Amino acid sequence: MATTGTEKFSLLSVVFDEMAKNYENGIGGAQKDIVRALLSHSKENYPINSTSIIHDNACGPAVATSEILNQGITPPPQIFATDYAQGMIDITNSYKERRAWDTVTVQQMDGQALSFEDEKFTHSISSLGVFLFPDEKKGLSEMYRTLKPGGWIGVSSWKDVRWPTAAIAAYEKLFPDAKEPMILPVPKNWMDPENCERNLLQAGFREVKSEIIHCINRQENKEIGASAFAGFLRQVSPTVKAWDEETREEYMAYYSKLVEDMFSPSADGSGVELTLYAIVTSGRK
Repeated sequence: MATTGTEKFSLLSVVFDEMAKNYENGIGGAQKDIVRALLSHSKENYPINSTSIIHDNACGPAVATSEILNQGITPPPQIFATDYAQGMIDITNSYKERRAWDTVTVQQMDGQALSFEDEKFTHSISSLGVFLFPDEKKGLSEMYRTLKPGGWIGVSSWKDVRWPTAAIAAYEKLFPDAKEPMILPVPKNWMDPENCERNLLQAGFREVKSEIIHCINRQENKEIGASAFAGFLRQVSPTVKAWDEETREEYMAYYSKLVEDMFSPSADGSGVELTLYAIVTSGRK
C-alpha cells in the first residue's frame, strides 16, 4: 500500500521532534541569515508593520517569528506560528512564555491542510519549510488561500547545504561496488532560482523573484559542526538507517571527517564556520 502525503508528513514530524532541541545549533545560525534575507524582500515590496497579520508556516524553533519581533515594531504585529512537529511547537511555546510574545499564537498544524480561514494573512513566510512538505504544491496552495489579496509570500530552500556532498563521497568511497545510489532527502525542484520562481508562479503568485544567498553555519569547533550534520543524516537517510550498527558507525566516522574538513576558522577567531547557500523566493497574491 502506498504511503499517503499525511503519513509521510507524520514520519517527517517524528524526525523533527527528535531534532527540535538541537535544530538551531545544527545549522549554526544560518537560518537567521536566511530569514533576514527574506525579510529584506518583504521590506522592499510589502513592509511589515503593526497592522500586519503574519503566518510563520512550518515555524521550526520560531526563527522567523523572533527576527520579526526583533525589528522593534511598536506595537508588534500579530503572528501565527504553526508547525506539524510537536517538538518545534514546544520550543516556540517556551519562547512565547519566556519572551512575553503576547501577539504570537502558537498552534500545531499540518501546512498542507491549514485550519485558518481564507484571506487571513498579510504576510505568509515558510523558511526552510514548505519545500520539504510531502506535497509542496498543496502547501503553496494553502499559503495562497490564506493570504489576503495583494499579500506577500516568502519561502526559502537550500541550494547547497554542503552535507549531501560529503555523504555521497563517503558512500562512494566505502561502497564502491554498491548497485544502488545513496538515498537522501534532496528536493531537486527547489534547488535553483528558476524552479523556485516557477513553483510560486504555478501556485498563482505574481511579482515573483528569487535569489541565491550565502549564509554561515557557525560552530564552536569542527567536531561539533560535524556531529550536528551526522545526527541529521542518521535521521533522514533510509540508506543509513538500513545498515547494521557496525557498518553505520564506520560510515559515520568517515563522513564526519569529510564534514570537519569543510569547516574553516572564523575570521574573528571565535570558532569555525561553513558557508552554505540558500535560495529565497518571494511574491504577491
